[in-house]
Amino acid sequence: MKLKMLLVSMVLLLPIMMFGQGITVTTDSGLDVIIGGEVELEFIDVEGEGGFANQDLTYQKVKNRSPHMRIDMAILSTRVIYNENLYYQIEFRFDDEKAYVDKQYARLSVPGIHTKFEMGKNRPFVSTKRASEGYPLIGTAFWKGREAHLNTSTEIALGESGKLIGGISFAMKRPLGTDDAAEDKSFKMMVYDDYEPKRGQTFEYGVKAGLEVAGLTALGWFFTGELIDDWDWKTSLKQSLAPYSGMGDDTDLTHYWFGGRLGYDLGGLHLRGEYIEGQDGLLARYGAYGELSYDMAAPAFLHSKSIKFLGRQGFLNLRSKENSAGDELTWAYLSEPMSWDREMTTLSMMLEINDNLTLKVEYYILDEVTGSDTEPGVNDDQSLLQINFRF
Repeated sequence: MKLKMLLVSMVLLLPIMMFGQGITVTTDSGLDVIIGGEVELEFIDVEGEGGFANQDLTYQKVKNRSPHMRIDMAILSTRVIYNENLYYQIEFRFDDEKAYVDKQYARLSVPGIHTKFEMGKNRPFVSTKRASEGYPLIGTAFWKGREAHLNTSTEIALGESGKLIGGISFAMKRPLGTDDAAEDKSFKMMVYDDYEPKRGQTFEYGVKAGLEVAGLTALGWFFTGELIDDWDWKTSLKQSLAPYSGMGDDTDLTHYWFGGRLGYDLGGLHLRGEYIEGQDGLLARYGAYGELSYDMAAPAFLHSKSIKFLGRQGFLNLRSKENSAGDELTWAYLSEPMSWDREMTTLSMMLEINDNLTLKVEYYILDEVTGSDTEPGVNDDQSLLQINFRF
């Protein structure tokens, strides 16, 4: 049934992708409805031997993965415009495994106070749109997941080239879950997952503040709340991380995360750095990344609009905590993949053929501290070839 839905959707979207045009429909009530979306088709190759002969049915390892091709996502987006200051947007997402509503939110702009209000399900208001297909490690862990929230974002102009940024957020806390460090799905890492209703649901409160001036951007934020009772500390921490109960009070519901981002843009040159630190119960993590990218016009023989080169280096580590006996245990050396210290280097080339078609070639170099004497590291560097259709 899910495959049938995906095929029907692709057939419906094909004429739109071919012409690179969105569709605007005016309803009988006078509302404008804009339909658009994108499709990502990609090839992934993971280092290491693949094939059934190498398959471990009890524990799927990266070295057992084979090169594969997939539809990473197909998104159908609908925006309903009520007036010049209010619209509602909903995005349906299809992939090789399921179809679901990915985002849905209403956004109201109030020009008199330079503020936008948003209510619905979307990423946290400190998330950033990454140019490459691969996310920074701390982006995957902290701000990639969707939350149900009500937030405000205020921007006050400072002359012609600057602005002050501020905002507050009230959200349903996202449950602790797992996601992929890059494109392959074998070794999961612990993340703030997409929101879904849980027993013992808690709330998260956040603030952000920043400044943009003459190409320089600085933004800082702080979020706090409590772990989701039962789900976060029992299922995601106590059961998933074997030594958790020996670290201290395993019913600790502490939850917070804070960070900052600096960026500088000069013509086609873009620099960005980000740091995040957080604590969930007895699990304390910190990470950062630095990123450099450059946009330029594509050479004439490529018959394309532009080309971008990007390099990023980042890490996500776990801090040590004292256990109940007073001895220090370093979390990075636990055996579970979700608790490993990680480093990731991303090398990317993105060819924008036109406004609606982009080709991406990327390579991910991953290093982990597994804590295993027999397998101190894993062979999981990955390469990606993707074509992105937008309409």
